[in-house]
Amino acid sequence: MDTAEIEAKVVQFIATKVENLDASTINRSSKFEELGLDSMDTIQLLFDAEDAFGINFDSEEAKGFSTVGDIVSYIETHQSSAASQ
Repeated sequence: MDTAEIEAKVVQFIATKVENLDASTINRSSKFEELGLDSMDTIQLLFDAEDAFGINFDSEEAKGFSTVGDIVSYIETHQSSAASQ
């Protein structure tokens, strides 16, 4: 999957998880708090994303996530390394 595909899937995934949120309002620079997610919502979102994308977020790295782009970049990096093994 290339970056654009990952971004589209992450945006769609977030739109399905957050009530009353239109996918067209989400982009790579969208901050979780702007999307109506507090810290607990963000943690749950990341747990759900692990299942949906077949990856495991490093908890220390994930603590620094604040935007949709952070998730996209992490998935892109870790899918690339998993594919090369």
